[in-house]
Amino acid sequence: MIRNVILCFALSFFAVPCSSQNVKTTGSSDTIRVVAVGDIMSHQTQIDSAYDKECDCWKFDEVFQEVSSMISEADLSVGNLETTLPGDPKQYTGYPQFGAPDSLAKAIKDVGFDVLSTANNHSCDKGRLGVVRTLSVLDQLGLKHLGTYKDKEEYEKNRILFVPVGNLNLAFLDYTYGTNGLEIPAGTVVNLIDKDQISSDIALAKKSKPDAIIVMYHYGTEYLHQPDPFQVEMVDFAFSSGADIVLGGHPHTLQKFGKKTVKDKFGSVKERFYIYSLGNFVSGQDRRHVDGGIILKFSLSKENDKLNIFDIAYEPVWVYIDRTGSKTQFRLLPVKKYLNNDQEIKLPDTAYQRMKQFYKDTTELLGSTN
Repeated sequence: MIRNVILCFALSFFAVPCSSQNVKTTGSSDTIRVVAVGDIMSHQTQIDSAYDKECDCWKFDEVFQEVSSMISEADLSVGNLETTLPGDPKQYTGYPQFGAPDSLAKAIKDVGFDVLSTANNHSCDKGRLGVVRTLSVLDQLGLKHLGTYKDKEEYEKNRILFVPVGNLNLAFLDYTYGTNGLEIPAGTVVNLIDKDQISSDIALAKKSKPDAIIVMYHYGTEYLHQPDPFQVEMVDFAFSSGADIVLGGHPHTLQKFGKKTVKDKFGSVKERFYIYSLGNFVSGQDRRHVDGGIILKFSLSKENDKLNIFDIAYEPVWVYIDRTGSKTQFRLLPVKKYLNNDQEIKLPDTAYQRMKQFYKDTTELLGSTN
């Protein structure tokens, strides 16, 4: 069930920005199940395959059909939108400056996503219009977002995204290493990775006593299978500054996840959870190591003021570019379901072997899927 919640956190002499939230209320209110995915991209091949000449429109629903239950059944689903929504078909373009139809965001909403990070190296690809209109479309769809802001006023109001789920209140922050050399459009705000700002934001979030602080980073060296020194440094910095969870992206490849026991600057010693890179979720990058990703799953609960992060698992998902019909169709496939190639969608042998290779690479890197 979806309900609209308006949550304002306030202290006696201090007010923290608040905003309307759409919150799933499935499962136990004392334990929530979270899923997180990596980069949701829109390469030209994806845009072209989604076009339907009969309606002169773009349809992305089938892309997510096979993984929809994994997303929608979670209490909170989070991803990175690595494209803009410019609204003009002439600006529906792939790399190097991304712009996608609004129907991509609609499909993301329909499949069950709740929160999207928008701070990444492609945030400014379509200038001020791209920054502003992307957020307007997400607002209209009821998708919560963080990391980019239409103006300074919105930034001050929603600098920290508070999301109540069940009995837990989560605080989200989002930062990118840069914007591919493009200037941040005048008047808009894109959160850049800056230690002073991150430390200040986490301290501000803590004043509202959320049950968990989650930092999302867009950072690192593309295509590496292990985190680079900057990624390790920034994860450790977030934890020492008071964050509980770090979700990383940008390299397009998967990188390891785990827990660290860290004493933060506030004197709190506890286990904290990270994933250096969630990799691609869906993209047009049709080659080994970047042609799939994972749906990361973990549970959160609070007992005696202690946050518990448990039941950590992942589902490998592979991007099948189906060329067997009259038109090309991108499909996100849950790999374990298709390992025997005995489903209604039958993979040609070449695709089947590539999917199995992706599964082997992924499990060797990340370990067991459970």
